[in-house]
Amino acid sequence: MEKILIAIDGIYGAWEALSHACSLAQRMEVQLNVLLITPPVGKKLSLGEQKQLQQVQNRLSLCIEQAVAEGIDIKCFYTEGNYVEEIINFTNQNNITLLISEQTPGRFRQTRESISALHSLKHRINCRIEVVTPKKNIIH
Repeated sequence: MEKILIAIDGIYGAWEALSHACSLAQRMEVQLNVLLITPPVGKKLSLGEQKQLQQVQNRLSLCIEQAVAEGIDIKCFYTEGNYVEEIINFTNQNNITLLISEQTPGRFRQTRESISALHSLKHRINCRIEVVTPKKNIIH
C-alpha cells in the first residue's frame, strides 16, 4: 500500500503542501500520514513562536477534521526534535513511499541550507520526495 507523509514544521506550518497531499491521498485512495514536528522541549521559544506553534496546532486539527469528513484515510503524529532527523526516522520506520514537504522561507536561513537539508533527506530515506513551493502573495 502506498503511504504518503506530509511533514509540517510546528512553527511555520505547511498548508499548501498539506492541501496537495490531501488531494493526492483522496485521488489515489492511499493513507496520508501527517507528522507535526515541533522544536525540542529544551529549546526556549519566544512568545511569538509559542503563539505560532499554537496557531499551527489549531489549524492542523481543523484540517484533519475536514480531511476525515472528506473520507481521506489520514493519521496524525506529533514529535519533537530536529526537522530533518524526525522526517528520516518516521519515513524509515513506517515504510513511507512519498514524502511531501513544503519549502517554507522561514524554516531555513539560506537557500544553501535548504538544499543541504533536501540533499540529506534524499540520501537517507528510501522514498520519493515532492517539494511544494508556496505561491507568493502579491498585493496590488
